Amino acid sequence: MLEKSKKTPKKPYTKAVVTLILLILVTLAVFLFYRLMMNFPHFEIVLIAYMVLSVAFVVAYLIYNRGMTRRGVTPEMLPDDWSEEQKTEFIEDGIRRQKKSRWMILPIFAFLFTFAIDAMELFVIPFFVEMFTK
Repeated sequence: MLEKSKKTPKKPYTKAVVTLILLILVTLAVFLFYRLMMNFPHFEIVLIAYMVLSVAFVVAYLIYNRGMTRRGVTPEMLPDDWSEEQKTEFIEDGIRRQKKSRWMILPIFAFLFTFAIDAMELFVIPFFVEMFTK
């Protein structure tokens, strides 16, 4: 008799490593495309598109997670006139939404890292170079 192979859940360490690798890959793709497009005359379009996309991801994440209002909610915090089923469904829906929307965090951080590196290159590094060259 053949046994069905059960899919074992990933260890938290493995999930963290996979997420970190995905974050690095997405960030590299976003950053390299940004840097590549700097060499072309209509770079402003890419800059505006990146800004719009980053805001859109943040807004979509917040809307999908209902403004993070379900995060950390316990049954005691919910109205007393709700049944236990309603309370459980409310809490589980919040957990389900957070798990489903985790992928949106990757591009959000990728855009933020890209903008942060660009801002450092434009403002912070020249400030220190000027400060130490005088």
